[in-house]
Amino acid sequence: MSEAVLHQWEVSPFCGKVRKILRLKGIPFRVENYNGLRVRQVAKLSARGKLPVIDWEGERVPDSSAIALFLDQRRPDPPLYPADPREAALARSLEDWADESLYYYALYSRVEYASARALSIALLCEGRPAWERWLFAPVYLRTQGRKLDAHGFSGRSRDEIEATFLRHVDDLEAMLRGRDWLVGSAQSIADIALSAVLDEMLRTSTLAERIRARPNVARWLARQAG
Repeated sequence: MSEAVLHQWEVSPFCGKVRKILRLKGIPFRVENYNGLRVRQVAKLSARGKLPVIDWEGERVPDSSAIALFLDQRRPDPPLYPADPREAALARSLEDWADESLYYYALYSRVEYASARALSIALLCEGRPAWERWLFAPVYLRTQGRKLDAHGFSGRSRDEIEATFLRHVDDLEAMLRGRDWLVGSAQSIADIALSAVLDEMLRTSTLAERIRARPNVARWLARQAG
């Protein structure tokens, strides 16, 4: 089987989602990190100028959801989407919840909490000259701050944002009661997308222990570790 190349940012949940899919499918891959000022090369990879982007078997595909569909078509076993149409619709809806809602709470944590901000910037500049961090950091923080403003985070207190995020985690805790997986009897795109976001929260957020305090969520995350 030919090797895939994943063009990524190390701390991106979307890139983490693709790594999980590649491992689930048993597809060998290597990563190309666009750390530090190498980020300027991302615009050459796709029209959207965003990561992840994957190169595999002569094709280049951007966007984590599009990559998931592409890989599932090329390597259908094990499937990312349940066979039952209703369950498949639910799995896609939960993927969208991860990508379009919970992701911004992970982003907020990386930008607004000093310890998470420092760790994230260090990871995003890993392997690059030390001086690049001083140029990269303010641009990164300004860009991510604009994303948060566009998604309604400005004007909200930290306590309010934390409480809203933890309500989402409580919802996930309830969905997992008595279940190994969110949809059906096997891991699906729903589990992969949501766990990829929470993995980043566990790695960089001061809320990590409060996430782990939800036992169903903690067991579910441990089931997908690695």
